[in-house]
Amino acid sequence: MSHVANIRRRHYKLNDELIEKVRVLSEYGGAIEHIAPAVGVSYASLKVWLSNAKGDDPTEKELALLAAFQEGRAVGAHKYIKIITDCAQEGDSKSAQWMLTHSPAYRKNYSDNAAVTRARAEGIDAAVSAIAEAGLPAEQEKMILLRIQAKTGYELVEEDAA
Repeated sequence: MSHVANIRRRHYKLNDELIEKVRVLSEYGGAIEHIAPAVGVSYASLKVWLSNAKGDDPTEKELALLAAFQEGRAVGAHKYIKIITDCAQEGDSKSAQWMLTHSPAYRKNYSDNAAVTRARAEGIDAAVSAIAEAGLPAEQEKMILLRIQAKTGYELVEEDAA
């Protein structure tokens, strides 16, 4: 193993000014793909720096970047929750709810994922009903159901019947 492997990573663009810009932009829920060019770096560089910060040997700047990114996300979520609360007391919360359910930063935690799951299940149920009504030979119907089962994870054919 050469001594070169032990040299710390140098970050010419990763500085305090860039870190602060990332914090501000992440507060508004910007996707990393959009934050990177806005702060003047490539998406790949920003992803690597954030990934390195979670790794075994992060630099101080990488740790500061990750902390700023997470702080921005937390402040942004808190801001939108406060807006929802304030607007709800006045009878209107649609704009803040839209932001929480559509922003890449917040939709995972605040969107109605249950509605998506219900819609998916209803779609699968409709497909299974249509297959049953098609009058296909039993073996062909079973093959189609097994394919749907393999792609969706929904149990459509009992193990004994498979």
